[in-house]
Amino acid sequence: MINMKKIIFSVIIILIVLIIANKISKQFLSQTKFERVDRIENLKVIYGNEFEDYVDVYINQSNAMIYEPLTEFKEKPKNSKFVSVSELGNRCVKINLKNCEPAKGGKNEIWIFGGSTVFGYGLKNNETIAAHLNELIKNKRVINFGQGYYNSNQSRIYFQNLLTFLPKPHAAIFLEGFNDFKNNQINNYKSPTKTALSNNYKILINNRKVSTNEKILKWFKERFNRLNFVRLIKQIQKNKSDNTDANSIKVDNLEEAYNALVNRLITNFTINKSIGEKLEIKILNILEPIALSKDRYSSSSLPNSYFKNFEKNVFHYKKIYEIIENNDNFLNLIDLYLVNLNIDEKMFVDRTHFSKNFSKEIAFKIYEEINM
Repeated sequence: MINMKKIIFSVIIILIVLIIANKISKQFLSQTKFERVDRIENLKVIYGNEFEDYVDVYINQSNAMIYEPLTEFKEKPKNSKFVSVSELGNRCVKINLKNCEPAKGGKNEIWIFGGSTVFGYGLKNNETIAAHLNELIKNKRVINFGQGYYNSNQSRIYFQNLLTFLPKPHAAIFLEGFNDFKNNQINNYKSPTKTALSNNYKILINNRKVSTNEKILKWFKERFNRLNFVRLIKQIQKNKSDNTDANSIKVDNLEEAYNALVNRLITNFTINKSIGEKLEIKILNILEPIALSKDRYSSSSLPNSYFKNFEKNVFHYKKIYEIIENNDNFLNLIDLYLVNLNIDEKMFVDRTHFSKNFSKEIAFKIYEEINM
């Protein structure tokens, strides 16, 4: 009887501790959602009095993806003050919109594709490359089809899919590079069609046929993972891994991996061109600038010390871009080589994404090229 009382007492104490930990963790989660070294401190420095606006931007950008046939996922439709995405998947180019108008296709439109740099992570609707380009090109509507995490495979497939049900646009622009050469792409270079979320889909499909016991276990596991203190621990681990992913390359033959990824981008750019020639769509293939280069440390609002965790990433990107610079076939496919583009101020808000003024400069370069 005494032992039973002790057990009950212990269980009650554990439950109380868990409830308290859950409530405290909830407070921390509301902060860690965007309070990271490469984000919130940066936003204070870059945007000054407008800082709170950009906290809102970071909270509302890409909090969730939805399923998209063939490319696996895309940005979820949303209508926040500064980040709006239509049901079709294009991001709006204006702020304070109640409804984000989807693309309609036709010669009055110019479509731009890419990853989060094109979508405009860290920027308001009206500060993205597409938004600036939309202001420059008065007689066309520029459609922002940038999607977080997309590589050139996904951008090309997304483009082809849109062409099956929308009238062809006047032009299509592809700004690619960073996501094609990330660590997960290097590690999976022998499986070139893998995306950032492929493993999630694999697990989902493989788990369709499970036993009753496994279903019960999965049910408890899912609810356990929803507890605030568990989510907080995972968030802390994720933030830590984000700063150490430079050491996550697991490839024996790096040269082979580099060339395989470069060839994939060559193939996708070639297909883009071929589609454009066949359907009479003006195509621009663009190699994007990156901050992960030693000579670009000072171009990012991050302190130089932050990049020490990414020395190996810097090495990989520099090597890959050297291969590109010595590949005439690739260079002939690139309409704009923006890798060396500079402005006289901070160009990146973190180690990847463009500032609003750098986005404006990129848009101007595209505008000049598209009007040649």
